[in-house]
Amino acid sequence: MPELEPISFDRALREAARELERRRKTGEPTEDALSASLQDEESLHWLRELRDKDPLAGSLELWLLRLREQAAFGTRRAELARAHRAEPHPISEPEQARRTLTELLHSSLARPRERAAYLRGYFASSAAMAERILRLWEERQAFAERLQAPLASFESASEATLPAARAFLESSRAAFETLGIREPSSLLSTLLAEGASEGWPARLSQRTTLDLLGGEALFHGLRLKPFALPEARGAGSFLLAMSRAGSALSDAASAQRAPFVSSTDVFDLQRSALAALLGALPLSPSFALRRLGVGPSRVRDQQRLLARAVLVDLRVAAFRVLLRELLQSGKRLLSRELPELSDGALGFELPESVAGVFIRVRPRDNQRFAGALLAASRHETLLQRHDEDWFRNPRAIAELRAELGEPAPAALDAATLTNGAACALSRVQALL
Repeated sequence: MPELEPISFDRALREAARELERRRKTGEPTEDALSASLQDEESLHWLRELRDKDPLAGSLELWLLRLREQAAFGTRRAELARAHRAEPHPISEPEQARRTLTELLHSSLARPRERAAYLRGYFASSAAMAERILRLWEERQAFAERLQAPLASFESASEATLPAARAFLESSRAAFETLGIREPSSLLSTLLAEGASEGWPARLSQRTTLDLLGGEALFHGLRLKPFALPEARGAGSFLLAMSRAGSALSDAASAQRAPFVSSTDVFDLQRSALAALLGALPLSPSFALRRLGVGPSRVRDQQRLLARAVLVDLRVAAFRVLLRELLQSGKRLLSRELPELSDGALGFELPESVAGVFIRVRPRDNQRFAGALLAASRHETLLQRHDEDWFRNPRAIAELRAELGEPAPAALDAATLTNGAACALSRVQALL
């Protein structure tokens, strides 16, 4: 193995991250995306021996583990995505046809009257995909064991996230039960917030999304890359688009900093928190009045529908954290605990045959949930410092931009998450 030193290793990791991202977009195989030095087992041993000698070593190791996992399983994830898009399945309702899982899901989103029927077809057609996803998790577990690094060590920023997810599902249970969700179609309808239709742009695009966030002030001086947009199915689509703009903003800010491994959080926690902060902006009545132009007499109704969507989204995020643990633990525990867990979290029992398919589980899901709780605390702070229309206040915007220049990860202890959960629940309860 060639002689290694931290700064050059940092550059190699940055280049590998870019290459893996490029291959993810093009669909190229990922197994050979890393250089020989990054694949060499001696590199991992070197970093572990360096932990007490160099402050970069810990971050270098975490990023190496993350990129090796992406290289090892990126192709498999792409194959699963293609199977979801391309493999047809027979359905008998609401039409006699052969449809892919992607087509069934899109039809359920686009056709409210037939939503329940298309979802029944989706559930009935998902078993083979669920088995493949479970095998992928088993192989990821074996991969982590070979590297002597549990998946959580480089995929979860804090052990406190798991109990926080359980606690949030319990504390928000009463509010959730008022929504009356008892089946998958009701869950999707609530998330889409189709009735909260006033004031949104006629088209959902990157430009209209950035305009909703205030345009230039928040993004000035940053090279924002194009970000994926959902299809415009309801107000929930605009919330998701604004969240993705927050992720793009965080990415653009981190791209300006060096070294790579200390400026770019391996857990994506800052990215998730900013995405959640911007994605929940439409919950503010001031936002509805000033940015959407909703009339004062209609604001309350619109906010209630958006609050329902955000509450369900938070509970789905918490459910993903717990489902991840079941998928890691294997088929037996999944079979035993999934029905009760899903019934409590979602309002209906999720069959094992759709585990990881209908509600997907990704490596950074723990941070997406934790980021939403941190965002709720951050919103409360901004509200107290700059009033309810802080998103229009130049000082608040400057404060957010300054934080993007300081990528130190937020503390993720139990107290921090508990406070965030209380802020998130209080905000939605006030609008329900």
